Amino acid sequence: MYTRSSRDLADPRYNIPIPNPSTTPLSQLQATLSAQTSIPTTQLKLIHKGAVLKDNTLTLSSYGITDGTQLVMIGKEGEIPSAPEPRQQIVKKKNKQPETDTESVLTDWIRSLVNSTLDPLGASIATFLSYTRQPKEGEEINRPKQIPKDDVLQREHARLSELLLRGLLDLDGVEIPSEWQTARKERKEGVRRVQGELNRVDEAWGEKKAAA
Repeated sequence: MYTRSSRDLADPRYNIPIPNPSTTPLSQLQATLSAQTSIPTTQLKLIHKGAVLKDNTLTLSSYGITDGTQLVMIGKEGEIPSAPEPRQQIVKKKNKQPETDTESVLTDWIRSLVNSTLDPLGASIATFLSYTRQPKEGEEINRPKQIPKDDVLQREHARLSELLLRGLLDLDGVEIPSEWQTARKERKEGVRRVQGELNRVDEAWGEKKAAA
């Protein structure tokens, strides 16, 4: 099983062997990662398919985790990598959920929460992909004439990943009454969109490193 850490993106992957996911609780995996990263178990979060894994008494297989599954780990004490240029730095403020008894109000707020995560990053993601994505067979990519050095691209990958992961955590923290199905669908769609952009950024960076 692979875990990607947003705290140490210079060496972003840990390969953690899990002998039997059907009997191994999430708490055991958290303890193993804590030992490897020195992040206290109370300060780390694991994300799988856009959702934060909360109940550490459940087995890994109950979360759909099997051999080869990739998770994302966030350490609360980690520092946010800076952008390659000051003008590209984005400071994301904490979003406060509105207190409302109306489902449509919460649904609209969830939609705005997703847009506030993705819209400011749209141009940066497109630029990053133009620098890093590798062409498929028979495909031509129009690259800029000047491509930044790998260390600059690595910092930008860290920045984009961190902000997208924060967006996923914000969505996970939204409290929705069980009977508000429209709001729940809106959040699910938002998670899909943010996770999709995170996957694009990660895949492009992986392709760039593999090509190098």
